[in-house]
Amino acid sequence: MKTVSSMPIVTERKLELEFSEDWKIIQYDQQANPKTGEAASFYRRIIERGGVQQVRGVDIVCRLPDVPAKLQFIEVKDDRKRTIGTGDRHAELFISVLQKTVGTLAGLVLAERLGEASLHTQACLSQNPPIEVVLFLVEPALAPITSAENGLSRLVKKERVAALDQRLTAKLDEWGIVFALYNLSNRPPRDWQVRDLA
Repeated sequence: MKTVSSMPIVTERKLELEFSEDWKIIQYDQQANPKTGEAASFYRRIIERGGVQQVRGVDIVCRLPDVPAKLQFIEVKDDRKRTIGTGDRHAELFISVLQKTVGTLAGLVLAERLGEASLHTQACLSQNPPIEVVLFLVEPALAPITSAENGLSRLVKKERVAALDQRLTAKLDEWGIVFALYNLSNRPPRDWQVRDLA
């Protein structure tokens, strides 16, 4: 993560996310970077290391400047270069976002118990903060509508995205968590901006 004029900036693949200067941002799933000397995140060092399996974490955890505390978990999926495989990508994303949300919640509880300094602002679940989970999803561009078949595939894709949004909204609401789905045309609120570096 870098800062420009005190604005925290996070790069995830070919997307650059810039946050308001009063937000506390952590790249929750950050790998160690020998070139820059940045250490691996708590999630990579403590949760994932040592044989723990099936635990996943979101890309970014934000503590908003609100009082009392409010958290935002951000998962970035830039699928523009993704090789099309078998199966329903949107069903896969549904499971992935839920797994990463649960894994991040568990990690923050552990970080708070251990007094983890790198997460001292985000590890505040004992305060019962409101939490919002954001999926920032960039999908491959749709081909221009040149035939009825092409138009139908475009409609099916839009319906799948809408269904993913509805399913995640409903499931996370059961957990008392707000969900939002954004993309490059449906951008997030003014508190953070996304630049396409592709």
